[in-house]
Amino acid sequence: MKRFRFRLQRLLEIREHETKLAQNNWVAARRAAQVAAEHLKVASARRAASAERLAVRRQERMTVQQWRQSAELHEALVAEEWLAAERLAAALQEEERRRQEMTEAERREKVLRRLRERRAEEYRRAAEAAEQAAIDEMAQNVFLEGGGRR
Repeated sequence: MKRFRFRLQRLLEIREHETKLAQNNWVAARRAAQVAAEHLKVASARRAASAERLAVRRQERMTVQQWRQSAELHEALVAEEWLAAERLAAALQEEERRRQEMTEAERREKVLRRLRERRAEEYRRAAEAAEQAAIDEMAQNVFLEGGGRR
């Protein structure tokens, strides 16, 4: 009897490739989210340090120009922190979207794997049944030809 051949093997290979690609995309999105979190951490630290310097400078004598310059620098750091927080939120959304794509790709691949296993089992059962039928036929022929009597 011929060897088992899964007709959808090429599709299964494509699904496996899609799964690997989805996993790589998820890992890249995860790294981007980690980088964005690190940028937010740095921006928050810089803004906090600026707030402390601004509080200290308020106690000292400053000209209006110095005060305005310090306030503008602090506002720029606040805006940078806000932008970093927005980028982190976007990166986390992208990571979640990529994770869902990966989960869906894994599910599609798993469906085809299960189908291949079912078909292989059906093929094995059919092969066993055919082999048993051949053995039964040989035994019947031997018996009918008189080889079974002594």
